[in-house]
Amino acid sequence: MENRILIIGAGLGGLALAQGLVKVGFNVTVFERDKSPISRLQGYRISIRSLGINALTELLAPEKIVQLSKAKIADVGDGFTCANEKMEPFFSIPQGQDAAVQFLRCELRDLLQEGVNVEWNKRLVTFEDNGDQVIAHFADGSYATGDLLVGCDGGGSIVRELLPSIYGNSLGSIPTVVDNNRAILGGQIDRTPEWEKLLPLNKTGLVRFLGLCSHYMGVCFSERADRSPTIFWAFSEEIEDRSAPWYQFDQGLECRKQILEHCKKLMEKEAWHENLKKLVCDTPAKAMMAPWLIRTTQFPDSDQFPMVPTGRVTLVGDSAHAMPTEKGLGGNNVLEDARLLSTLLASASKPMDWPRLIESFERKMFARARVAVEESEGAAEYFRALRRCS
Repeated sequence: MENRILIIGAGLGGLALAQGLVKVGFNVTVFERDKSPISRLQGYRISIRSLGINALTELLAPEKIVQLSKAKIADVGDGFTCANEKMEPFFSIPQGQDAAVQFLRCELRDLLQEGVNVEWNKRLVTFEDNGDQVIAHFADGSYATGDLLVGCDGGGSIVRELLPSIYGNSLGSIPTVVDNNRAILGGQIDRTPEWEKLLPLNKTGLVRFLGLCSHYMGVCFSERADRSPTIFWAFSEEIEDRSAPWYQFDQGLECRKQILEHCKKLMEKEAWHENLKKLVCDTPAKAMMAPWLIRTTQFPDSDQFPMVPTGRVTLVGDSAHAMPTEKGLGGNNVLEDARLLSTLLASASKPMDWPRLIESFERKMFARARVAVEESEGAAEYFRALRRCS
């Protein structure tokens, strides 16, 4: 009988996993809580290094690998510069052997959706595991039955949250994804020759500007879905007041206006360079994104991570191991998770020994993810120390 895989979440990780499993003949359905593919902005660009590129190469069919080039962003630089709030550089890292390839997120997501069965407006509320199958229940009253359920639903994963209540004392060691009490507020503005003069450090790639009050601002050249040139900026701050309505990730224009005004006030209170203040102040409210939270992962002392002994449920990507953004490792590890799980399932003999397969996946996945999280947290602490010393 054909094995059916249920994937919760149609982000890059869930769709990449679906591509890999469909390629080798599995029956796969992806369930996404968003009402449609265009319900909300998915970010602007993503940097993928060799780990992620190699994973995509294995996951995608040959014709889709050729199409990957269409999602690349050209002429935005692959280097990295760290500077202070006055736009004075601390150091620069030029393009290296493992330089990141910049992809437009929306086009990469569109490519990963092709040929995949995605059911939209499906918010998971709970699931059952009867030992032989797993049954996912959704907010609209519908349900789906499969042999394996994979949570690819991000740092706030409902699948991960449900695990203790579903499995109780039988649940194995599971890393804990925790809130870092930081949020990223971002927007974009047209890239013009004038702006290229005002932001000279960005000609070689991404720039992280470190402020004096635990704030930092990332600025990079990018493109919109229509390929018009743009500048994307993202402002990081510690969350002191979660009562602000726009911290509820509202996508409405009124909330975007509030986010923009909040960013303007933050910039005015501190000694940011006038060009960076102008970048924020000239951004139209409609070009603002809802804030997203920074999370990290706390691992148990043991190196043993078989989470669910029955092997019918597992996690991929940020659902399992969210990490700070400073090293840019999150997206690459999401894709490698998808490759690893797809490869293990594809090479398994029938009938599937789900407990053995999923335990093997989780041990390998978490061993790698622990290193990536530690490196990311180390980079975050480095930038905090650099701010304090500057």
